Amino acid sequence: MQILHYRHRQLLTEQGEVLPPLAARSSAITIGAFDGVHLGHRHLLGRLLGRAKSEGLRSVVITFEPHPRTIVAKPESKPLRLLSTPEEKIALLSTLEIDTLIVVEFTKAFSELSPEAFVEEILLREFGLSAMVIGYDHGFGKDRKGTMQTLLQLSQQHGFTMEVVEEFSLDGRHISSSQIRALVAAGQLSEANLLLGSPYRLTGKVVHGERRGRLIGFPTANLEISHPIKLIPHIGVYAADVSLATGRYRAMVNIGYRPTVSNLPRLQIEAHILNFSGDLYGATLTLELLQRLRDEQKFPSLEALKAQLEEDKRLIEAVPSFAATVMMS
Repeated sequence: MQILHYRHRQLLTEQGEVLPPLAARSSAITIGAFDGVHLGHRHLLGRLLGRAKSEGLRSVVITFEPHPRTIVAKPESKPLRLLSTPEEKIALLSTLEIDTLIVVEFTKAFSELSPEAFVEEILLREFGLSAMVIGYDHGFGKDRKGTMQTLLQLSQQHGFTMEVVEEFSLDGRHISSSQIRALVAAGQLSEANLLLGSPYRLTGKVVHGERRGRLIGFPTANLEISHPIKLIPHIGVYAADVSLATGRYRAMVNIGYRPTVSNLPRLQIEAHILNFSGDLYGATLTLELLQRLRDEQKFPSLEALKAQLEEDKRLIEAVPSFAATVMMS
């Protein structure tokens, strides 16, 4: 997948090299924030890929950074928390057969573009729009005033085709990023993962901790999440999978305040990686959370904590992988 950036009316490579417009080759395009890249998004992207293949077009996915809601939200709106950081979203999209991903820098000035200017000056002139594949509830342009009717009129005027993709549901259940955010915030990871179509990810840098886990035989990698609005699941103990250079491992993850060993009011994310020994300091780690086991607890002693961790380890080893969970559901 080719990854390009669009800022200040310029198309750029990841290294910042300025490129000519893509209009020389016709594109099948879809647009969205794609936070979480959930099953509804994947259904839409599948239709895009099908249209591109059948018509011999380049498949182009346009997304935005930062998330548009962080720029245009009203002051009284509830703060947005992201299901996927930009890096996580790119990693998820790269598993699909998309030709080109364009990350548009979303600014206040960009949000002021009219629907007509967005289509005519950017999608057609810059990105070579030939076929638009769009979700049934998509709004675009200033104040999201661009509607399906707007797109239909513009498609007739400029000669591009338009396909509106109907709502995708799982067993009759509506799927949305907002719904999945609520599940993750409540710690309902098993259910959230089914709607996402992949395990919920936490990506961060491994930093030095207090090394308390080593004292009881459970050394941990302490994860520092760099993105300021990444959604952290409800505090508790989780089963997770993690991929390292030496293979794929199961991990037991604690999200919380470690009340047994610390009085600091700082949320921490710690992962004890089973059957692994090595130095991960400074590495970037992605935890794929599978299931929440229990609440975080304060134990009367380190011995009691160790006993509970041994029980947690036994239970976590038995948690099915995400692929196995999907097969069983």
